[in-house]
Amino acid sequence: MFFILIVVVVVLLIVYAKLKYFTLHGPLPGLPPQFLFGNLIQSGLLLGGVSLPQVYLAFQARFGDIFQFWLGPTRVIVVSGIGDVQHIFSNRKIYDQGDMAIEQMSLLLPDALICTRGAKYKRHASIVLPLFRRGKIISNLHLIVDCVDKLLAKWRLSPPGHIYVDIVIQCQNLLLLIFGLIAFNYDLETLDDNENGSDNELTRALRDLLSTMEIVLFSPPIVTNIYLKLSRRHRRAKAIIERYLYRIIEQELNENSESMAQRKKTSLIASLISSLQTDEKLEATKHDEEKKGLSRSELLNEMVGFLVAGFETTSTALSWFIHLMSKHSRVQQKIKAELTTHNIQHSFSVDQLDSLIYLDSVINEVLRYSPPVEATVRTLTIDDRLPESEAQLFKGDQVLIPFDPLARNTHHWSIDPNLFYPERFLNEDKNHSPYALIPFGGGHRQCIGQDLARFELKIIAVRLMQHVTFGDGGPELNAGGHLSGLTIMPKHVGVTIQFNA
Repeated sequence: MFFILIVVVVVLLIVYAKLKYFTLHGPLPGLPPQFLFGNLIQSGLLLGGVSLPQVYLAFQARFGDIFQFWLGPTRVIVVSGIGDVQHIFSNRKIYDQGDMAIEQMSLLLPDALICTRGAKYKRHASIVLPLFRRGKIISNLHLIVDCVDKLLAKWRLSPPGHIYVDIVIQCQNLLLLIFGLIAFNYDLETLDDNENGSDNELTRALRDLLSTMEIVLFSPPIVTNIYLKLSRRHRRAKAIIERYLYRIIEQELNENSESMAQRKKTSLIASLISSLQTDEKLEATKHDEEKKGLSRSELLNEMVGFLVAGFETTSTALSWFIHLMSKHSRVQQKIKAELTTHNIQHSFSVDQLDSLIYLDSVINEVLRYSPPVEATVRTLTIDDRLPESEAQLFKGDQVLIPFDPLARNTHHWSIDPNLFYPERFLNEDKNHSPYALIPFGGGHRQCIGQDLARFELKIIAVRLMQHVTFGDGGPELNAGGHLSGLTIMPKHVGVTIQFNA
């Protein structure tokens, strides 16, 4: 009898889980989810080698601009109608940071900006957002150029005709070096001539952390929690990162007041450390609305978050830039011609950089054609009805806005959006809807580092086009495709690099 009772209880729990977590809710269309796996297998995400952007485009073609989708047990409402997207981004009090993002990232960085809401978010944002304003980042132009020159020097050592199949890794190394110097005045040695970059303790720890983040991103919370508790590799990486970052903090605190005041004008880390709470115990007793500054734990979380977000997205965009340039020699030649027209010599200024309008259109087209991040998520704080689809949403619903269906929708673009054509931004599509191109998200929770990312990309592109031409390494080695991780990277990149005469 006891055994039968246990069986009945287990069956009831399974039925409850199926009805609550693996059944379509309400009238919105979608594919009925499978138990435990949701739509992961049906869509090809889990076993079919299909990427998230491809899935969202396929489901949009099948179900329209709004549908239900199940990422395992997590239900999201995918919205790609431009009127609905504008409504979501314009109503920050109704659509706040997504639960999914907070649940995932809070396992690693519970006090980072991405995991905060309400008064805590406002406190962090008031400190963090000013760090990425144009005035603080433009002073890094020559630093970025010097880093690119290091990469060019390494490329010069390869024999003529060599096909580079490790472009994604090289772009990551470049952006790690750049962001380490910009943010923390710390050389991660990722492009050292003697290849000691791989032996740098902090660099290895950061790469281990990125691997852990991918596990967090694609695993259920229970699996992630077990992994974080049992993984020696993760614990070691975390300890190393904390030790190095606390050392950087102490070095900054030991600067004299005059030096710190001067460095705050251009240094991210100096500005961030100036926000440290003077009495953490006292601040901890206050309500969130009354707290000022950041605790050491919060500061550390923000620093780690900066490092990860600061190089991963931009390095992916750069990888796509190189891949797409190798496929479109006409675009490369037009960039080079623009550099000549504007007399961009070995060194160049911010004003000269700003004058490169065609290059701006190329970067926009790279971000439209191959957005590094596939989507953003918002959670409803109250019930709401979307204006375009008239879909009724409820408090607690998670709304996912995918970038590809907006960037590839023929209704939003005059020129075929499936073509890589930078000139669209100079002519027919110059006045496109701002919500059709949102590679950094939108609304009050959009990427805080997008100005820095665009600034870095443009400088790197100029320096590369000054010195090299990328060639297509062949249909197999340079096939493109999607490799899903923290970002959507090109799966196959194989290019030749010819230095200008």
